Amino acid sequence: MPKPQMPYHHGDLRNALVAAATQMVEEGGQERFSLREAARSVGVTANAAYRHFADKSALLTAVAASGFEELSRRMAAAMARRGRAADDRTTATSRLRAVGRAYVELALERPELFRLMFGPSGLSCLDGGASQIDGPTPAELLGRALDDLVAEGHMSTERRVGAELRAWAAVHGFASLVLDGRVGLQTKTQRNNALVAMLDFIIAGLCDLTSPTRPSAARPSSAAESPRSA
Repeated sequence: MPKPQMPYHHGDLRNALVAAATQMVEEGGQERFSLREAARSVGVTANAAYRHFADKSALLTAVAASGFEELSRRMAAAMARRGRAADDRTTATSRLRAVGRAYVELALERPELFRLMFGPSGLSCLDGGASQIDGPTPAELLGRALDDLVAEGHMSTERRVGAELRAWAAVHGFASLVLDGRVGLQTKTQRNNALVAMLDFIIAGLCDLTSPTRPSAARPSSAAESPRSA
């Protein structure tokens, strides 16, 4: 595996190790990564690295935290590009689509980092360890986008409950299928078309589309209720 050559600046060893480890993970995967290799790549001993990280897993968690910070920056920037407009009632849905697209784009551009973020070492950043992430977490930003759906009248407060998990599961599942080489998602056109359809599906599922006049909301006829009518 190619060894990254990361210049070490005195007083910033922790960040130098995180940068080196990130490069090594992206080039060779987390399975081939070692803390000793990361230390050598910045020109220090393993003992020096252990002063900042107890073990390999602790360094990988720091790498994952930096990945979540980048994901947050991408999501925030995507939301900002679709700011509010007085004559636009669809800004909330546009922002939610932008958030989902930013999530998938990170997965496709940095697949090994993405896998680490949602592996055992990375998930510890989210499971009670959000303080390791500098700034709002991706979940917090998603929550803001969903709150905007309610504020603009697209989604009821009842549907808002638990919406983060439903939206996250759909987008994360899509990204994982693409990374796994799912048939029908190999080309850029296929991925983009499927992503647009998936985001539309999420919006439709989250927003209030039910109505008393819809067939699904009507009471079935007595004939339909009777097994003998089949």
